[in-house]
Amino acid sequence: MSPNAALRRIPASYLIILSLLGYLLLVFWFPLIPGFDREPVADIRTFAPGLVGGLLYGFVLLLLFAIHVLLYQRISRTAEFSQATILAVTALLAVPLLFMYPINANDVYRYVARGLIRSRFGLSPFEYTPNDFGNELFPLLLGEWADMTSPYGPVWETAATMVTALGRDSLLLNLLLFKFLGLLSLVAAGALIWRLLDLRQAGSQLKRSYLVLWAWNPALLLSFVGNAHNDALMIAVLLLGWLVMCRGSKGPGMVIMFSAALIKPIALLGLPLVFLRTWRELGDRHGRLPFVLWALVGGGLVTAAAFLPFGSPQKLLGRLLQEAGGGASFSPATLLILLGQQLGWENVFDKVTTVVVVLFVIFFLWQLWQTWRGKTVEAALASVFWGYILQALNFRIWYAAWPFPWSLLDATDGAMKKMRLFHANLWFLVTSQLSVILYGHIRIELLGRDYLLAHLIGVPFVFLLPFVLARFTARGGTELPGSERLAKEGTGPGCTSGS
Repeated sequence: MSPNAALRRIPASYLIILSLLGYLLLVFWFPLIPGFDREPVADIRTFAPGLVGGLLYGFVLLLLFAIHVLLYQRISRTAEFSQATILAVTALLAVPLLFMYPINANDVYRYVARGLIRSRFGLSPFEYTPNDFGNELFPLLLGEWADMTSPYGPVWETAATMVTALGRDSLLLNLLLFKFLGLLSLVAAGALIWRLLDLRQAGSQLKRSYLVLWAWNPALLLSFVGNAHNDALMIAVLLLGWLVMCRGSKGPGMVIMFSAALIKPIALLGLPLVFLRTWRELGDRHGRLPFVLWALVGGGLVTAAAFLPFGSPQKLLGRLLQEAGGGASFSPATLLILLGQQLGWENVFDKVTTVVVVLFVIFFLWQLWQTWRGKTVEAALASVFWGYILQALNFRIWYAAWPFPWSLLDATDGAMKKMRLFHANLWFLVTSQLSVILYGHIRIELLGRDYLLAHLIGVPFVFLLPFVLARFTARGGTELPGSERLAKEGTGPGCTSGS
């Protein structure tokens, strides 16, 4: 028996236990409770110093991803796991991560602080910064963002207000509650993906295996539960809106999808594509007029209601403009800026910024045209999020989650082009998680803290390698384990995996 065959014969329950042990190891290595209030905030190099520490962390990550692949292959060939069982195992794997220190993103501390601005002081996080309250909101844990207002939408700040109203003055309890919200959002998104696959008449094996690819993915568990990032809630609301649209309620579904942009404004990026494709499919004014009214009036009312407790959205718009143009890090655009500085170009930051914005506008218009010509909404959303990530001045590892559910849904017919993009997204989740070692431990310990050299290595590794690897791992049609071609009849306009 070959080693690969032997690995595939390991019972899924054993692999789940191994995965759980891996997450328990991370909790013991990066514990939250003993040092949740340490000042200043810690990061991965605080707990895993030196090159050896970074390489060990990378090894544990790769081991978790390898177990995840084996679980996918095992479950794609068995009928022993139901949707409820898979989601229950998700919760089991995530429980240890509730008690893991957020080593790769300290945003959760800012969620707590800004939530308390509203729940404790009755003021708006769009008007006031944590620094405005002296030492009341632990400014030393918030880094350079302690003197900045919220860059998130009012729906998110309302959720943060509710969470901190429950957690009251306990920082630890508030951190745990935000992590639990991330877990709930991850599970909810998994359930919505299952229902969307149902609407495509997906086979039971495909539904199980694709749900595992989402719900048990180490990158998503670490980002959404370990680091409690609010992208999980944004993605879940986008999926909910799309499911409602696919079930025939176009207007209400569009309003729900718009609500996701009131969690994180980046969700706005895909809404014109959804609107355009739906408008085209509705065909005549009898279908289009109610849809437009729902989108305009419903979206306006939701926005007004969401901002009502916080005042004018003007402050948020100013904050978003500040964030969009403030600095550059860990991105292809940053590499261009660093190379330009090395070559002595003048005003290199402004020039690179202008070029990438122009290129993205052209790319976005092309996506609108492709969507009008029949590109599926799922493919369009995956493409536009990919486009934004590749041109963004700043890259963060949780950005890799944005296109993933859409490329997963779009890949269900097994077409080679779609499978390659899907596999590239799977690999991107791996390389983005490993990037913290490259830009942290390796840059400091091996590259003499040289940012240019780190980007010369890091940008191809993080952004290009996934597409290269996808050419070797992606297969079309029924060759992919657990993938069955879907019947395209009766799945509803705009919600198929068609053209």
